[in-house]
Amino acid sequence: MASVSESSRSAQSSSPLGTVDILIDGDAVRNATASRHGLTFKGFGVLSGNATSSLLMDYKAEHPSDYWRLVETLFGGPRPIMNLVKVEMGNDRNNSTGPNVATMRDRDEYPAVRREPGFQLAADARRYQPGLHVSMLRWHAPTWVRTNDDVYHWYKNTILAAYREYGYMVDTVNPDVNERTADLAWVAEFKRRVATDETGFIGNGPDDPNAGFHSERERELFHRIRVITSDEEVTGTFGGDLVADRELRETIDIAAYHYSVRDDDEGNFTRLADEFDKEIWNSEAQATFSNSADRPNNTMDDGRGAGRVGTRLGGIGSPLEMGNTIIKGFVKSRRTNAIYQPAIGSFCEGLEYSHKELISARDPWSGWVYYDAGLAVLEHFCRFADLGYGERAWRAVPESSVCEVEGNNPVCGARHGEPSALTLVSPDAADYSTVIVNDSGYERVYRIAARDFAGAGRPLNVWRTRAAEPGRPYDSEYLLFNGTVEAADDVCTIVVEPWSVVTATTLSKDDVPALGVPHTDERTRDVLDIDPNGTLLYADDFNYADQPPVNVFKRDALVEEDYLTSRGGDTGASARYTTDTNGAFEIVSTDLLVDNGYITGDKSQGHGGHLLRQQIDWNHAGNAWIEGDPRTSIGDLRWANYRVGVDVLFEEYPGRAPYVLIGAREMGGSKFSTDLAAYDFKLRADGVWLLRNYGNEVRRGHGVDLDLDGTGFRPGAGEWNRVELEVAGDTITVFVNGVRVTSWRDPHPQTAGRVQLGTSFDHVLFDDLRVERVAGFAPYYRHLIDDMHMTSWEGSDDGLVGDACADGVDESDVVVPTLDYAGEWTHDNGKGMYTYQRTASVALAAGATVSLTTDGSGADLFGPSDGSARLNAYVDGTLVRSGMTAHPTAASLRTAFQLRGLPAGTHRVTFELAAGSTPFTLDAVGVL
Repeated sequence: MASVSESSRSAQSSSPLGTVDILIDGDAVRNATASRHGLTFKGFGVLSGNATSSLLMDYKAEHPSDYWRLVETLFGGPRPIMNLVKVEMGNDRNNSTGPNVATMRDRDEYPAVRREPGFQLAADARRYQPGLHVSMLRWHAPTWVRTNDDVYHWYKNTILAAYREYGYMVDTVNPDVNERTADLAWVAEFKRRVATDETGFIGNGPDDPNAGFHSERERELFHRIRVITSDEEVTGTFGGDLVADRELRETIDIAAYHYSVRDDDEGNFTRLADEFDKEIWNSEAQATFSNSADRPNNTMDDGRGAGRVGTRLGGIGSPLEMGNTIIKGFVKSRRTNAIYQPAIGSFCEGLEYSHKELISARDPWSGWVYYDAGLAVLEHFCRFADLGYGERAWRAVPESSVCEVEGNNPVCGARHGEPSALTLVSPDAADYSTVIVNDSGYERVYRIAARDFAGAGRPLNVWRTRAAEPGRPYDSEYLLFNGTVEAADDVCTIVVEPWSVVTATTLSKDDVPALGVPHTDERTRDVLDIDPNGTLLYADDFNYADQPPVNVFKRDALVEEDYLTSRGGDTGASARYTTDTNGAFEIVSTDLLVDNGYITGDKSQGHGGHLLRQQIDWNHAGNAWIEGDPRTSIGDLRWANYRVGVDVLFEEYPGRAPYVLIGAREMGGSKFSTDLAAYDFKLRADGVWLLRNYGNEVRRGHGVDLDLDGTGFRPGAGEWNRVELEVAGDTITVFVNGVRVTSWRDPHPQTAGRVQLGTSFDHVLFDDLRVERVAGFAPYYRHLIDDMHMTSWEGSDDGLVGDACADGVDESDVVVPTLDYAGEWTHDNGKGMYTYQRTASVALAAGATVSLTTDGSGADLFGPSDGSARLNAYVDGTLVRSGMTAHPTAASLRTAFQLRGLPAGTHRVTFELAAGSTPFTLDAVGVL
């Protein structure tokens, strides 16, 4: 092997499992290249759904260069990382992180495909990849969809509307419900309907210009749509049915299920691929958990008996585990396609299923995007083979692939270096590539023997990814050329370092497309503050009159569209910087509301242009994954002390009085978003109100109280009132129409979080949202530092840490300390979705310290706490707080300890576990 690998051999022990032999012989290669569907390796896809793309169009509008860079990174080049976009349909109710937007809320509505960002993402991806595969699946249906005829109506009209809007036809559809037992008869019936449909778009009467097929090309492409079953969340239960029933097998094109890499007990899915040439997909797969840039700082047990020495780029939820999942999925059940949910995490941080993505795009105001090492692992597959759906796609070779790693979901049993390798061969057998994953602390040796086919006997070029060496930028060891191995007696010997992935390929360096994913600069993650020298943190009048046009890729060309038109138009456009968790908070034209009688003309005065409207009433509130009332989160997780206000109006309502809610300091932490804000004010149309702390009532009042307070509150429908909530330190204050109504002091305050708006399932209008500073209080955390972020990603720190770069040294090549730990700590990955970055550090014994250098005014500790741990705090070596008890908290990203009032200048702050204390768990550090 190349000298790069030889240098590490003295420091690493070899696996007790010995050498791995892989034989690639002519018979196996000829068998693979004869396959048209079952062994063609499709590659990887992006799933857009569950509100996980809710902030993506904000990036496009405000930082178009960053958006298009993201799209090109995933979909660009001759061998792209991703070649599929899967769009989920829904009914505006929660189906995990948040809702999928309903394209048709009523039977006669023309499908509003522009308000679902997944359709636009697929269109934009075609700018770089015209042959992109687009797939579709549904969660719960709108309330008017009750029969299979309705399902077909909804699907067909939406598919044709997307084609007419963007110029692409959906390629594959699962007409069944996500993660439900397969209804094979319905899937087959759907396929027959599609193949024989001569009706086209179902219009509203004979004069509807949208009715029918608009062209022969539209008809032809629609008839080509293939079908998928069943998107179950476990090993598919339907494999035996497809093997036994020839008609079903020939009608249903693709067998798919989620997460599990196993076949059923009879091996039916392997048979479907090998004997019947059927495609088997992992139609919802998990990417990386946590942040791979900081993952090498973990102290997890490496499985070799050495204790907590860390797993580098591997371990639970890691990029290497993801690679093993791809390989095992093919070896055990012939999965040749993995669609990641979500590949792009573009929703408010801390909500359900956070920190399990390949790309994080959560701060559209700054344009900040984080690209994870999981993308580099995928490049080990896709850059060294042509992946896809046609004849040019390389084939996976079952006899030349192996995976003995234990585990199903996750595939995590690789700590002794269990073999894991996937071999891909070109259709003409002239080239092959073998991807090898070593998710262990042992060095592994693979011997690859290639015989009796065109590519046999050729040298192998080796490319490797591993974690960076200490002190180097986190991605400095991603996708590096690692030397050439010559064959000896048709055998190439590959030495695979611990905690690494390699690709050994016959392709020359010139035949490999440019490798690598963008480096992320942590310093560019600015806080949302539109007026740093004034009073406003953020304001939204929902008109967006100053927003420039947005470029959308339609019908093979970039087209300029009005800002709101590109996001849905006058009947319902997505609002800026929002993630709905239930319901639909959308921008609607005021004129349209007046024309439809929802508000009167006089009540629109002063509220012209557009308003934010909660669109889903009780008649449209269908089934949900997680029940709850309509809520949307707005703004920056790091906001701390502010006053948020908004004008509200209740439209006409039948029966009981509806309510409106305004919340503050919302950082996620639960799947039940109805009570997600630390503090919220809930006001009914009849004047009954509550002030709540995480859903628990702390103050209550009635309309008569509002009258006595002199608020001028106007009850009932059709009246505007202004509600405001101020969070300043530990004091929470409510205002109605500018008049103070009540206050409450929290003995254990949550200190930061976003704004939240909410309603009952009624139509409520909002206008003139303002988030303002509170005099005398720091408005936000300048930095929210994950506990595992021990070194900077760049050498320059922008005031966060000290400057460690010597004269003449390029600071981009030297990283410097951020959080400095001493004493007895554990640092773990693999934590839950509500733990920041899914990491936690635990101080186990007295004297354990964590330190940072800051020029801020304070530093707070976040983490789960039972209130028993005690901490000391030092500033520049001087004890300033002794034996202070951490606040009890109910979740991870909650304020456990506050240190405020640091004098001006740069200081060294240290937190120490006090003598006699119980352990303390740190999730993040907030720097004011």
